Amino acid sequence: MLKPMMMTAVALLCATWCAGQKAASKSDRLVMFELDIFGPTTEAAIQQAELHAVRSTVGEFYLSDEMLLGRTLLEHYLEKSYKRFVVGESVLSRRESEGTVYLRVSISVDKRALEDDLRQKRFFFKPRRRPTLYVTVAETMDSSPTAGEPITRVAVQEALTQLLIRFEPRVIFAQAANIDLTKDPQQLDAAREVAERSGVEVLLTGQAEMKLLREKMINFDDYFFYNARLTLSLIRVDDGRVLETSSYEAEAGNKDRETAKRVAASRAATKILQDTIPRFAERWERTMTDDAEFQVMVGGVNERQAGAIQDRIATRLKGIQVYRRSLFEDVAVYNLFNPGKTQPTDRESVEQILREIASPRLWLLPTKSEKHIVAKRIPMK
Repeated sequence: MLKPMMMTAVALLCATWCAGQKAASKSDRLVMFELDIFGPTTEAAIQQAELHAVRSTVGEFYLSDEMLLGRTLLEHYLEKSYKRFVVGESVLSRRESEGTVYLRVSISVDKRALEDDLRQKRFFFKPRRRPTLYVTVAETMDSSPTAGEPITRVAVQEALTQLLIRFEPRVIFAQAANIDLTKDPQQLDAAREVAERSGVEVLLTGQAEMKLLREKMINFDDYFFYNARLTLSLIRVDDGRVLETSSYEAEAGNKDRETAKRVAASRAATKILQDTIPRFAERWERTMTDDAEFQVMVGGVNERQAGAIQDRIATRLKGIQVYRRSLFEDVAVYNLFNPGKTQPTDRESVEQILREIASPRLWLLPTKSEKHIVAKRIPMK
């Protein structure tokens, strides 16, 4: 198995991939990478460099109107199959010190063969403007877990219907629907896999605490007052990212105990969703579709650097909204919108901002599309 054998190499290489990457497209088919790497052996380091090069090539596919499903499954598949897409490699320099091998290698990846293979295996999909949601809620009633269908899940689905958002009402996940998927990464991964097969693009999950506050006699009738404390998170199915988390607490009273519970849950769910769904829907459309004024792709960056680049563009270009479409391996893709549209955004202004970023240093590559701007991290000397 590749993964256990390479764990030491992975730990050693992660710090240098981003700094050492130097990629340039020689044709529409091939992508070339030049990497400064180190590992316990020459073979181990080269294997990890090849896997990294293939994964980086996959990250470039997000510069389109499509995205990739099954990220966990895709990553496992690439670990097993990456060598099929490596068409050339050479060691440019080598030195060894205290049991560690330091290399500069050149890797060639057949981008077209990789795309054709992933497309044949149906990893590609085109996001909908209005996604389908699946709801799971871990509910407690007076501190005891609710048996069966949570009242709060029903309330959430009813509120989604009023907001004209599609949801999947069936219990598609093997662990049923009374679970908070944010609390267990393994269950979240399993739910994401099932959701993708069911055409679900977003998970709406969280926890609800229902408690009897008091019983009170009103006009000779016994009234029950319940409190509902609800927390919900929106999670992208394709990459597992938490998009937003919101909480609200509501109270309701009724002489019918079950009605008091339902009304309290409904008030909490309605308030959260009315506050979050319109904002989420707008952000989703601008992040997942390719209707942006510009799409910017930056290679050779990590999570922190990708966030810093996004902030820098948004700060420097007044009125421009920047949405990170993806970050796969070390390739980030952003959608840039000008919602005011008083005047078109100047492409040169975007390019100049990228040139002026001090860390990481970037250089721009030519593109065939006026809409697409591509930059790569400059290797450290």
